[in-house]
Amino acid sequence: MQEATGIGGELTNRAPAGTALRRPQRTTSPVLWTLPGFAGSARVTTSFGDLPIYALRVNDPLRTVQGTLGKVVHVDTVKLDEGFLSAHPDALPIRIQAGALGAGRPAVDLLVSPHQSVNVSPGQFRQDFHLARDLTGRPGVTRQPQMMVTYHCFHCATPAAVMVEGLCVSVSP
Repeated sequence: MQEATGIGGELTNRAPAGTALRRPQRTTSPVLWTLPGFAGSARVTTSFGDLPIYALRVNDPLRTVQGTLGKVVHVDTVKLDEGFLSAHPDALPIRIQAGALGAGRPAVDLLVSPHQSVNVSPGQFRQDFHLARDLTGRPGVTRQPQMMVTYHCFHCATPAAVMVEGLCVSVSP
């Protein structure tokens, strides 16, 4: 029989002499990061100009690539610390350097979630979306080591293509 005893503020397990303590085995499989989002102060095009994504609010109107307005229905902030990032390296952001996907695409260096869908087509009206993690290896697209990262996520009522720092990205409901 095991008993837990506090020593100096710590709990320790004691068992009768000759008894081996067995710790429960944890089997964890790697977790793949699937949330889209943007890190830093990336700006999205709204009906009233470019706005940092962290400042978006529910019901803000986004200008879509097609010229219509999409409405923000959900906004979230996800903070990942060093422990989570070291255990789940797939959550590390992807850096897309300014101009890596064409002139002004993006306009500035952009940090995105690996699962953010971006348009790699040379023109914004022809859409060829790929996950950011699948673009690593292209010139100017790399995994960005971080100790902590905060992703800002937003969703529209219907699937939409919007501009973030001059780069066309897909936003899902």
